[in-house]
Amino acid sequence: MKKTINYLIGLLMLVLIQACSSTAEHQSQANIKDPAIFGHYTYGHEVNSFRPCRTKQDFWVIGSNDILELMAKKYSALATKPYDEVFVEITGDVESKASDGFAMDYDGQIRVTKLVLMKKKHATDCE
Repeated sequence: MKKTINYLIGLLMLVLIQACSSTAEHQSQANIKDPAIFGHYTYGHEVNSFRPCRTKQDFWVIGSNDILELMAKKYSALATKPYDEVFVEITGDVESKASDGFAMDYDGQIRVTKLVLMKKKHATDCE
């Protein structure tokens, strides 16, 4: 009888460990896919920049023509004066610093793959 109880406890432990590891694996995969990046975006003559929340780094924005046109259009509808900052939520990848053009004056480049949200800047945006 004691062997049977020990066997059942061992089997139950294996099932619980397997269940926990499967859940963690699926959660990790969901979190890795398209992580959102929040920050402030500025657009204008010779300026196309993004500053992530809680950093002092500025990135030159790059991406497909469709993405860049969408960002410029939405920015123009929200900005009240030239070079206003707006709050954005994007997905994308940080790339190395450019070696020429206006982009070389920035800390790096960010390739935007999706514009999730763009709205007027507020003091509480990055909290």
